[in-house]
Amino acid sequence: MSDKREQLLSLIERDIQQDCADYLRLRGLMQELYAFLMSRDSARIDVINQQVSTLVDDTRLRAERRSKALGAFRLQGDAAGMYRLFELYPGVRRTQLQRYWSELGQLASQCQRLNARNGQLLAMHNDILTQLLGSASDTGVYGQQAY
Repeated sequence: MSDKREQLLSLIERDIQQDCADYLRLRGLMQELYAFLMSRDSARIDVINQQVSTLVDDTRLRAERRSKALGAFRLQGDAAGMYRLFELYPGVRRTQLQRYWSELGQLASQCQRLNARNGQLLAMHNDILTQLLGSASDTGVYGQQAY
């Protein structure tokens, strides 16, 4: 195996492993975020959102790099291309990488569900505020007062 090819395969392997670690961390952050959304702790929400943003950016960059690597191996940038890429790894490495890839898919799905749950909570908060402000302005509480 050529050195360049082995370097690229090793990079992909490390990136997938790092994605698993980052998605695991992201899952924890999404769960923390829910608790802070429930308590409306805006300072902690801001901190968590910044951490989430950093992790999402990092995983996006690795996904882009993986896509370029697939192109370098003349493979499609889809699931079928990834499975063809796995065939380039020797036995034990291939099996381990396929496990990481499967775990990554599960973690990404879990994070999507948690993100949707957090979004629903935010939407509910927004609806409540809109109703409160709408009914308050209807009754003239915040309107012009005749003194």
